[in-house]
Amino acid sequence: MSAVAVAAAGTLVAGLLATPPAYAAEVTHTIAQVQGTNVATSPLVGQTVTVEGIVTGDHRTGGFRGIYLQTAGSGGATDATPGASDGLFVFLSNNPATGVAIGDKVRATGPVSEFSTVTQITASAAGSVELVQAAAGLPATTPLPATVLGGAREPFEGMLVSPTGTYRLVSSHNLLRFGELWLSAGSTMPVEAFETAVPGTTAANTITTANRNSRILLDDGYSIGVRNADGSDNPDHPGDQPYLTKDVVVRNGDAVNFPTGGSLLSFGFNEWRLQPPVPITDASPAALKPTFTTGNPRPATPPAVGGDITVAAFNVLNYFTTFTDENPQARGAANAEEFAIQKSKIVTAINALDADVVALQEIENSVKLGEAPDEALADLVAGLNAAAGSNVWDYVRTPDALHDAAITDFITNAIIFKPAAVKPSGEAKTIIDETVWDIAREPIAQTFKFGKQFVTVVANHLKSKSGTDPSPQPGQDAFNDERVEEAQSVLAFANSLSEGRKTDIYLVGDFNSYAKEDPMKVFADAGWSDVLFTKARGQYTYTFDGELGSLDHVIASPSAADKVTKAGVWSINSPEWAGREYWAPAAEAGIPYRSSDHDPILVGVETEGVPSTVDIDLVTVNDFHGRIEQSAPSGGIAALSTAVKQIRAGNPNTVFAAAGDMIGASTFTSFIQQDVPTIEALNAAGLDVSSVGNHEFDQGFADLTDRVMPLALWEYLGANIYDKDTGLPALPEYFLQTFDGVTIGFVGAVTDELPSLVTPAGIADITVGDPTEAANRVADQLSDGIDENGEADIIVLLVHEGAATTAIESATDPNSPFGKIVLGADDNVDAIVSGHTHLAYNHVIDGRPVISSGQYGERFSKMDIHYDKATKSFTMKNEIFNLMDGTTPLYPDDPAVKPIVDEAVAVANELGNVVLGTASADFLRATSAATFTENRGGESTLGNLVADVQRWSLNEDGTRDVDVTFMNPGGLRADLAAGEVTYREAANVQPFANTLVTMNLTGAQIKSVLEEQWQPSTAARPFLKLGVNQELTYTYDPSAPKGSHITEMLLEGVPIDPAATYSVGVNSFLASGGDNFFTLALGANKADSGKIDLESMVDYFEVFDTISPDFAQRAVGVIVGPDDGDGYDVGDQVTVNLSSLDFSRNEPAAGTVVVSFGGAQLGTASVDRAFTPAFDEVGKATVMFTIPAVTSGPTRFDIAVPSTGTTSSFVIDVD
Repeated sequence: MSAVAVAAAGTLVAGLLATPPAYAAEVTHTIAQVQGTNVATSPLVGQTVTVEGIVTGDHRTGGFRGIYLQTAGSGGATDATPGASDGLFVFLSNNPATGVAIGDKVRATGPVSEFSTVTQITASAAGSVELVQAAAGLPATTPLPATVLGGAREPFEGMLVSPTGTYRLVSSHNLLRFGELWLSAGSTMPVEAFETAVPGTTAANTITTANRNSRILLDDGYSIGVRNADGSDNPDHPGDQPYLTKDVVVRNGDAVNFPTGGSLLSFGFNEWRLQPPVPITDASPAALKPTFTTGNPRPATPPAVGGDITVAAFNVLNYFTTFTDENPQARGAANAEEFAIQKSKIVTAINALDADVVALQEIENSVKLGEAPDEALADLVAGLNAAAGSNVWDYVRTPDALHDAAITDFITNAIIFKPAAVKPSGEAKTIIDETVWDIAREPIAQTFKFGKQFVTVVANHLKSKSGTDPSPQPGQDAFNDERVEEAQSVLAFANSLSEGRKTDIYLVGDFNSYAKEDPMKVFADAGWSDVLFTKARGQYTYTFDGELGSLDHVIASPSAADKVTKAGVWSINSPEWAGREYWAPAAEAGIPYRSSDHDPILVGVETEGVPSTVDIDLVTVNDFHGRIEQSAPSGGIAALSTAVKQIRAGNPNTVFAAAGDMIGASTFTSFIQQDVPTIEALNAAGLDVSSVGNHEFDQGFADLTDRVMPLALWEYLGANIYDKDTGLPALPEYFLQTFDGVTIGFVGAVTDELPSLVTPAGIADITVGDPTEAANRVADQLSDGIDENGEADIIVLLVHEGAATTAIESATDPNSPFGKIVLGADDNVDAIVSGHTHLAYNHVIDGRPVISSGQYGERFSKMDIHYDKATKSFTMKNEIFNLMDGTTPLYPDDPAVKPIVDEAVAVANELGNVVLGTASADFLRATSAATFTENRGGESTLGNLVADVQRWSLNEDGTRDVDVTFMNPGGLRADLAAGEVTYREAANVQPFANTLVTMNLTGAQIKSVLEEQWQPSTAARPFLKLGVNQELTYTYDPSAPKGSHITEMLLEGVPIDPAATYSVGVNSFLASGGDNFFTLALGANKADSGKIDLESMVDYFEVFDTISPDFAQRAVGVIVGPDDGDGYDVGDQVTVNLSSLDFSRNEPAAGTVVVSFGGAQLGTASVDRAFTPAFDEVGKATVMFTIPAVTSGPTRFDIAVPSTGTTSSFVIDVD
């Protein structure tokens, strides 16, 4: 922001000295030197320094008593001091620093210190701040990307920044008190860790840390509160908070548009903060304030949940008819005016919710205040009926046992209902047990009858998390053990209510517990279902400290769970500014929004008259690999989400499942953000369950369990993954979903080749078992009739293993890994959904569907399952659908998912559009046919390039002398097109972030590595062609027996000595024996260079700028025909069969091959470029020549392809 604009705000005094003074102090350090590089604490703490900079912020008023300085000329997109901040807070104390204004260049002298971890100098002495140049001009603002989180913000501390990317409002709870808004960097809202991870676990701690790192506060420049703790105005603070107003609706989830003049990045009260250049209030100019883009609009109507009746939970925010002005023990409105607003809002909300039975929390317990029982409850019902225009509502009378004020709280539970829809059956019941309920509200239960069916609703409100816990438990919120006791008591109470036909019970209300906390486990272990999790996963009822979560729940008994149609959260309260509550300055009467601080839950309940036949749609995908963007033939996650939701709209009995590799080996957009955008998008698309694939383990088992799985709202399954120490399952084994009384079960497994496909160190704590054995074991368990260990009517195996080709014979090959699964799965497995080999096939084998949808979100499968409940029989029919017709999308983008993709693209573009250099031509992977899929058995210009780059990278600093480098073809995930090469494109080629490892191998071991290209018979691919550096060439006999293919190896033209030792470099995946290259795991003197494969490519471009493909083949197949019976003699005709003379893409064709001796051409032949699947045989030729007279003994004959530069040779022993 310009000094003119600030002066216009009436806040600053311009520095207008006519001539600069003589300087009393010389500059001793730059601001960057004071801040230190890559450190949080200044290296100069305690030293007195003099720095010079531009005044970027004036906080002499407001309580901070200082100014911000930034080095002149710093800022902007280019960082002149990487790792060090060019900004600094100067604490003035009572030094007025007269004549200094924003935009002036000044010098400041004082000791360096760290105040609440913020580096500052104290310039409190008179004359310690000197004007150098008035109105020198502000530095350019520095971008603060939304990807810079937590401590990574340290190099920007004290600087004038412009946040880029998406920052969302996540909480306004401190706005009225302290004038601050809580934001989160990134497109998705942070979710409380205990919603997805068990308290005290690494996974929970990881989520909490990530949420904290994303958080940043938008402050008002004041260190003093706007209001006092009792809500009264702070007389020392002028005006009101600056950010939200009554007339503009801003909700959590809305995106922030920051002031163009920038903000000052600071840290205070243990939070990162964006401060305005000057303290601001409601009266400050609009230019100093942000605006907001709606990202979470107000929902006009409740969610549609179906059902014959509906049950709801509603927290009425201390609905008291006794006012606090009259009785300080009351907890609600202070006076009649506030109460009128409160009542109007709650009445409007409950009537609009339109449930048939509503469990209420936080309503006045009138007897506690000396009034008639249910006085406040009756008042609320009267208000509801008055607004409805008739007697629509009635209320359940509180049991007499709770009329004892000595054992009850000031708030209570209650139940209201619509008599036209349900009729009470019997009296309300409760629990009287002061050993459990002395600090919480006793539950109230009422059974209702509708039609010929009974339903029991139990209203609950467990002990809150606030207060001092006399027996705290590590890693748990306060009073966890008390809530566990209360949950156990409620469960026992509910079970006592279950008799005869009255078994459908819903526990409704505020359990003050998140989904993975111990109290909720009490119900889950007993077989009761959290309806929000099963029917409305990803919807939450509450916000605390900027994190979403659900303290409110509807928990269904086993029989009641079968009758739930749908459930939903009506988000009218928790995303709203607290300033809109009945007591606050922005309160609006008669609207439902912010009628409470909890959102209501609505659940549809159907009668027992469920259909005798049930239709279930199973939508499946596999090998998605983070392809969230639409790029034909990949349809993109937004279109895939639309397809799934269209199917769900047509049939609510829909499951969305996957067969693994949903993340990992992703394109740059997802890869550069650790696949978080893919996880978030799949969450929004409604993925229910997936087996793990090998790529879910790319960053190790701990990353999967502690980061990925807590972020994913779907269940990851791996029945054949076991804890190495205990032998017990290390991952969930199955997932159940029930529709109209029919349960479909999913068993997950991953290829048992997993140890060869990922870095072994990352899975050191687990073992991988036989997928068939595991699948059968769990399927049998789900079919044994024992409810306690899970039961399913239909069982689907999700397995990350697949057929080598699309032919049905591949799927039934008894010698292949997948064939063993298909033929070995027992009769309890009803369908097999597979992946791993990236092929699309749709087989029925022995009456069982065996399917795969291909790869990359190009297709999806839809399996129609028709189940007859009378005969317990079913049919299954699967179809595969494309998401694109050529380049035309067949489905529109889902508006709920598209913003996630757009934000991910924006972040990736910022990171990935840096141009590294230029490729003079395409660098391509091999294919098995011109338009077919990748052939990892073919030599490629790309594989050879990467091997060349890695050898250069390992040797370029002069500390190593690596002779040979190998690159596995599976590590190449995209081609490199001609033209400018960006960081994104380079990362798409190598997305795994492997380090480069060196080792010593003998020449014999190098031969063994090359022999291991011919894979074990159990491998999914029979041959994997290694990329090799240009100094290494070799010949092989494709017809030789296993272990004897390699006929000669040359290093810079010299034969490799089997007994000599050579230095070899590979990526960390290969170094630990990945892809069955076991010899590499045995290398001596292994050393991890710490160099990342992608970084090596970046460094290579920095040095060479332009790269050109080498079209010479580095491996050539050579089969010398047999002699004439008496050896090879001068004049004999020799036939040589050559192969691997051509690449398989658009590289120059070999055309003609020449065999020569001593420079003299002996024979030529045309090269056949026909494609060869699986192996490296593209480019075959048969050359016939006569052995010349000048030869004798072992004689080397040369092979050359003039058009490509390929050279090789072979030796014949001439008699």
